[in-house]
This record gives sequence, C-alpha cells and structure tokens, in this order.
Amino acid sequence: MPLELNDIFVTPDSSLEVDGCYVYDDLSAEGEQLVVSPVRVKGQVRNTGGLVELGYTAEFTYSKPCDRCLAIAEKSVKYDFRHTLALSAENEDTDDIIIAAGYTLDLFSLVRDDILLELPVKHLCSDDCLGLCPICGQRLNEGSCGCVKKAIDPRMAVLDELMQD
Repeated sequence: MPLELNDIFVTPDSSLEVDGCYVYDDLSAEGEQLVVSPVRVKGQVRNTGGLVELGYTAEFTYSKPCDRCLAIAEKSVKYDFRHTLALSAENEDTDDIIIAAGYTLDLFSLVRDDILLELPVKHLCSDDCLGLCPICGQRLNEGSCGCVKKAIDPRMAVLDELMQD
C-alpha cells in the first residue's frame, strides 16, 4: 500500500509516522532466500521548511550459508535509512532524491531496495570462522579433521624426495 503524502508536501512543518511490517518472499541473493522474518519498519516523513525527508529503521532476521564453512547462519540486523523526497526531479541529480510522483510513495519497494543495497557482500557465521578443510571438506569450526596440511608443489616433489634421503 503506497504512502499518501499530499498533506506532507503541502503543509510546512507537518509529519507522518511510518510503522509497519513487510514480508518479502522474493528477497534473495545468489539463489538463497535472505529474509526469514517480517521486516519491521518504523520512521517518519517530515516537511521541514519545504524539504520533505523520510527517515526509518528496518529490523529483520535473515539467513544465508556462511561464505567460509557453508553452515546456515541467521543474523539479526537493524539498518537506518534517510531519503529526501520530491515530486519531480527537473534539472536535479536524482541519485539522492526519491521521486514521490502524484504525492505517493511505494514504501514496500523502497524498503526492499534499501535492504538489498545494505546487506553485506560477504556473509560469515562468525568473524573467526575457520571455514572448510581444503582436502576433505570438514567444517573446521566443528573440530580438526586430521588431514596433513603440508602442501607440496608437484614440481618440487623430486627435491623433497632428495631432502628425505
């Protein structure tokens, strides 16, 4: 449901509270669904001296496989967003301005886009994740695998044999 902002744009020093939950079933990255909880959005649209601004906080939990060990890890996040709103963008740089054509704003789509841009590129289950053993694939966070990690360049194997004799 779009936000009706006619009163906000017309009336100086007016505001509108934004409070809602959105469910994004199609939010995914690399084929994995990301958001596993509804996105809680709280904020305000304000007209201060003719400048209309939207500020809101989005809270949600998402899950994705860890990029190092492939274990599914859930993260609770809270992001703050700020946008300047305008009815049109004639002769202006539109990268920093959200167009609210017809005094309406599709907050559902805006929140979706903001979340996708804010999510980290690399997702880890923890900052000290050890990843997978390159030899056997054991998750090293769960314990050592016992593989010999001494990698010998096959071109130097003959020299290694000479050193052992």
